[in-house]
Order: sequence, then C-alpha cells, then structure tokens
Amino acid sequence: MAHRPAPPPPLSDNAIQVEAVAFMDARGHWLTAVAARRVAAVREFFRQHAHLRRDFLRERADEERREGRLALELFSRAVQRVRWLLTTGDGPTTRIHGAEAGRDLGLLFAGTDSGLDGLTSERDQRWNLNHPLPLPPTGFRVSRINDDGGPGEDQTHHLAFYAMFGASNDSFPEEQLNKLTGALSDMGPPEDQHLAWDGIDLGRQLGDPRFDVNAWLWKTVGDTCQLPPPDAEAVAS
Repeated sequence: MAHRPAPPPPLSDNAIQVEAVAFMDARGHWLTAVAARRVAAVREFFRQHAHLRRDFLRERADEERREGRLALELFSRAVQRVRWLLTTGDGPTTRIHGAEAGRDLGLLFAGTDSGLDGLTSERDQRWNLNHPLPLPPTGFRVSRINDDGGPGEDQTHHLAFYAMFGASNDSFPEEQLNKLTGALSDMGPPEDQHLAWDGIDLGRQLGDPRFDVNAWLWKTVGDTCQLPPPDAEAVAS
C-alpha cells in the first residue's frame, strides 16, 4: 500500500494572534502592547467587529491563494482562524460561537449567510472567495468532486453552505430536517450530496473546542497526495 502524505499541520494559536494584531495595526485599530498580548482582548475586538473579522479572513485567504495553496488548505485555515477569533472563556469555560463561525464561512465561500429559510439573510460578494472566479477543487478527493457542475458548483461553496446550516440548526427541528432532506434529494450528483452531509457534520462541530477541524477535513474530504512535497511547501510559506 502506497504511503499517503500527512496532512498539513494546523495553524498555531500564536500564529493566528500575530496575524490578527498585524491586520489591526495596518488599519489603525491599534491595541496597546499589553492588550495585543492578551488573547481575550484580540478575540473580543474581532467578535464585536464582524465586518473587520471577515475582511481579515478574506485578506489572509487571498494571500494564501496567491501563494498557490490548495483550495482545501484555504478552507481549513479559514475555519481554524474563525474558530479561534470566536472563542471566549478559558479552560472548562471555553466556548466557540459555532453559529457565527458558520455564517462567516457562508459569506467567505458562498456569498451568503442564509441557509434555506433558517437564517437572517445577508448576501454580500464582498467576502466571497468564489466570486467572480471560483476556487478549483484542489485538495479534495475524487469522491467529493462533481465534474458536471457549473462554475458555481464548487466544493468549498457546498461545504461552507451546509456547514453554515449545520452550525445554526444543530438540533434539526423536524420541519428544517424535512426541508433539508428534500433539498439534498434534488441535488442530483452523489458527490454533491456527500459533500453536503459532510458540511452539515462539520457545522455541527464548529462550536466544540475539542474538535480538530484540520485533521477532520483532510480525513473526511481531502486527498493529501495533492499536497506539494515538503521542500516546495517551505518555499510557498
């Protein structure tokens, strides 16, 4: 059996904090040196300023796209960042605002935070990485790729849309579940249906601090054989 490469390592908490503080400084949202070292202060700033949080996520993803990272890498790193930014508390009181993280992912990859009829709708292409040029399906395994889809039927769009739905409807009221089942049955290609259910599973775990989202994504939908060799990765980063 051929050896499969390991998935890329997750972003460290410190790396995300450094990125976030640099973003704030570049836009004049200055924190004192003491506050910038306080994780809670940085997170609180971005929790209160959703538009700036989404600007930060889009900016980082745009830069990584220019670096040539795979689409699934962009998606995973965006999820890691938004979960870190929307974390409150510490130790046993740690909480991640999963529903808000789902809405950010919806806007970042699908241009909407409206899942069926279950959410307050905001459609804004300002943050949509798939507009006007959709991300290619790089990093995704073959069983999650539908080659018959149109330019808007991209993998990150589906994954984010249904993650948004799963994060905001984690208890699945019967009416919402029936509506969702009907929508999925009309999707056609099995690849899209698999990806939709993957997205729902992802969304329902976004608020769990114990959830290793990077490992889960590469195990569930990813193909690590598409990753560049370590020396090429070092150049890209």
